Amino acid sequence: MIKGHEINSFKILKVLCFLAIASSPLYSHYVSPSDFYISKTHKIKVYENFPINQLNTDIERVVIVVHGIARNADEYFDFARTAAQIENVEGKTLILAPHFKTESDPLEPDELFWNNSWKFGDLSAFETVSSYEVLDQIVEKIWLEGHFPSLRKISFIGHSAGGQTIARYAAGSPIIDRYPLNISYIVSNPSSYLYFRPERFDQIKGFAVPNFDCAEYDSYPYGTGQPNSYMGKVSSQELQLRFNHRDVTLLLGEEDKLSDYLDTSCEANLQGKTRIERGQIYHRFIKTFYPESRLKLKTVPKVGHSGKDMIQSKAARELLFH
Repeated sequence: MIKGHEINSFKILKVLCFLAIASSPLYSHYVSPSDFYISKTHKIKVYENFPINQLNTDIERVVIVVHGIARNADEYFDFARTAAQIENVEGKTLILAPHFKTESDPLEPDELFWNNSWKFGDLSAFETVSSYEVLDQIVEKIWLEGHFPSLRKISFIGHSAGGQTIARYAAGSPIIDRYPLNISYIVSNPSSYLYFRPERFDQIKGFAVPNFDCAEYDSYPYGTGQPNSYMGKVSSQELQLRFNHRDVTLLLGEEDKLSDYLDTSCEANLQGKTRIERGQIYHRFIKTFYPESRLKLKTVPKVGHSGKDMIQSKAARELLFH
């Protein structure tokens, strides 16, 4: 028979165990996002594992992870944080997950929001701030304020809609040209890509200009025609030069062959039938027309359209932490 004091001790032990687990880094959904001010009066929310505003001499890497269309920044923060824990490097890795909200999300009075084209760098609904400018400002703050003197590398990673973000941001951002920064860009399972020429892949002709009506196929965000204000600050030629000279990796799930949330517009369909096919064709396109490009392609076996499985894959961990 268990005596009363033994029962009470057991209950106390259970409470202590729960508190220990709840405070563990693995339970990052207990983390509240911080305010990141874009201007004196407007902000976005950012999840972080260490304060971005405090001196930390241990930090050697920064990982900025961009959520998908569901805007679940807390979950993507958790995916990246767990990946760092698997590699036993969380103590020296600052992980940041900006939250690009839309009008349907809970909003504070001074919080910026976008429509779903935040993934293309479009302007916010007020204050007219590009979502890509937000990423620039995060990097600029990290670099200029000097809170991380041991910093060696910054990596962006995005999956699905977040992958679309990183695929275009890698071409459009001027931030790496302003400062001596080591930045890598990991593009995971996006629906579509930014093409720098009008050719698209044809099974018979190879890369050729399409001969049927899809009027906007070479306009932004699928091509460089009619760009938005952020991407239009430089020429199409400069965009492709930036992209091809930067450390960009396409990270594709080999089983990402389904149509869930897939862009099925004629503009996107010209890039391929599935995400894995579109990524492989895009890599071939870049290497065909820009053989000097640094673009790399890595695939993850037995993984489909899963942000968690992609970000926590061995391939992603090697790119982020080694």
